[in-house]
Amino acid sequence: MSDFKKVGQIIERNKVENEKDSKDVTKKKPAFVDDGRSITDMNVEGFSWYMPKKYSTERQKLADLKLTRKERVAMIFGALQAILPVAITMFILLFGAFLLMALWLK
Repeated sequence: MSDFKKVGQIIERNKVENEKDSKDVTKKKPAFVDDGRSITDMNVEGFSWYMPKKYSTERQKLADLKLTRKERVAMIFGALQAILPVAITMFILLFGAFLLMALWLK
């Protein structure tokens, strides 16, 4: 078989492949329209976004309280009053430890 026949066959094969590629390009997929349906529950145990039902019901109960602004501020202030003495004590102890180390190593 001569080299010219091989080249001719290769050219014909490439033409056929190019025609197939051009047909594939013209075929467009229809656009996906999300209808909002959920196929399955994506709240899978072990994933980082997993939230047990227990927590979601507690959260719903808290949302249903309908606290006023004054009540919410009072709750935040009460939480701060509970945690601030502990935080200040820890800060003073940490500062004292660094001061003691600085004086010791001097």
